[in-house]
Amino acid sequence: MDEIARLAGISKKTIYEEFSSKEELVNAAIEAFISEYKCDLDEMGTIDDSAIDHLFGMTRYLRETFSSMNPLLMQDIQRFYPKCWQKINEFKTEKVLRNIVMVLDQGKQSGDFRKEINSELLAHMRMDQITNTFSSNYSKSSKSFLDCQLAILDHFIHGILTDQGRSKYYRKLQTQEF
Repeated sequence: MDEIARLAGISKKTIYEEFSSKEELVNAAIEAFISEYKCDLDEMGTIDDSAIDHLFGMTRYLRETFSSMNPLLMQDIQRFYPKCWQKINEFKTEKVLRNIVMVLDQGKQSGDFRKEINSELLAHMRMDQITNTFSSNYSKSSKSFLDCQLAILDHFIHGILTDQGRSKYYRKLQTQEF
């Protein structure tokens, strides 16, 4: 709480006027993050992009979200704030997982993703990939957390693309600015 107060430029007393405990503060921060992420996912879902475009949008989003995130944060939340961790898991299951399935199905219909892939299973695998990079094994890597996330996403993408999708992906990759 001392560090939070220092970084916010306020006293601890001011923080405790708004939040009765550190857990309440963490809970409010998690709820704000989830709310913002839901809005972002909803916005991405309303744009009539191809599945390939959606992948690039998610790559941009990962860069923005994970570039400044300390992977130990999630470990601390999981360890010390199980109710907050449960909210994160519920959000992943209710919103993120459905979004991944939707994009995979869209890509299969357009012919950009392999038709034989099991969208539900791959969505779960993708969620596990994202979650597993928060483990201590990745945090000890010489690569940044963001680099690990992007490398795993790249591997995932190449596993689902058809030749048609790969061609579109590479053309789009050449014109993208990150």
